[in-house]
Amino acid sequence: MRPGCRDAQGCAVMNYPDAGVPFTRISEHRHFAPWEDPPGTLLLREYAQGCGPGDPPFYPLRLTGDQRRLDRYLTRARAARGVSFLGRLGTYRYLDMDVSIAEALQAGAAVAASLRQGQPPAAFPGGGGT
Repeated sequence: MRPGCRDAQGCAVMNYPDAGVPFTRISEHRHFAPWEDPPGTLLLREYAQGCGPGDPPFYPLRLTGDQRRLDRYLTRARAARGVSFLGRLGTYRYLDMDVSIAEALQAGAAVAASLRQGQPPAAFPGGGGT
């Protein structure tokens, strides 16, 4: 980075999915608060790391032994009234953000329709209870 450079990439986050690039993304913090005008810029490169047996997972992993736990969770969640489960954690799935956003929009429409009909919302109104 050149000293005094005010904008290195023109956006807050740029992903680098190419296997030949050693980092996964670069965040440029000046774009997170555009109303501030610092004299330079700060770039943060993120590097992937393998997950070992003792490391906490970043996303739910459906391992063989977890299937029973997942089945119990889904049974209890479907039986719940007045509670909806959404997103990565609520549906115990890895989701890309575009899918998560689409399901949230579907869930909003489904919850609104349920409430208009005087019904409680479904446990998985976005379709993620599988």
